[in-house]
Amino acid sequence: MSQNGTMGGSTPGRRELLPVAAARPPPGGKRPSRTPIIIIPAAATSLISMFNVKDMLQDLKFVPVEQKKAEGAVRENEILLQRRKGATGDHMPTNATSTTVPYRVVDNPGRLSAAEWDRVVAVFVQGPAWQFKGWPWDGNPVQIFANICAFHLKYDEMKLDANVARWAVTVLNLSRTKRHLDRAVLLGFWETLDKHMMKNKPHLRF
Repeated sequence: MSQNGTMGGSTPGRRELLPVAAARPPPGGKRPSRTPIIIIPAAATSLISMFNVKDMLQDLKFVPVEQKKAEGAVRENEILLQRRKGATGDHMPTNATSTTVPYRVVDNPGRLSAAEWDRVVAVFVQGPAWQFKGWPWDGNPVQIFANICAFHLKYDEMKLDANVARWAVTVLNLSRTKRHLDRAVLLGFWETLDKHMMKNKPHLRF
């Protein structure tokens, strides 16, 4: 039997307490997810919802919520988008190689854990400050938008909400009728989000 079991080590039964930042999952343990999370409003008046978010952020085309409901779409609790990215950017010839990157979309942020909040990269803002009740950063929109990239989606002829006008929010203007303009507007969402993630969340997958 080996004699060196207790040589030079710490007292048996005692463990060094590591700071949280230094704690690492054990080898072979479950690695933390690197999938970014996007929060959208649950409000019925929002132009983006769980009914049409996949059409908008994955396929870059706006389909009104009413149309999705009329087509029999079912509301899901959360959605995993597959964003297509290619070597030549988003305007790819059909024969170009492309990769897909997953993004998780939720409209009930109250269920998110602290580790999941660290992966929240974007939020779609309605306007009323009560949307952020119970959020980290004391639910303060100014603090939230300093940490999470914020967007507001509206029809181009609609007046801008007064709160949104004074917050650090990227406004995306959609035409009510010209669907061929959707792609450029929604690509603008991804370009803005990419810049935010390169600067603030480089450890996530995007």
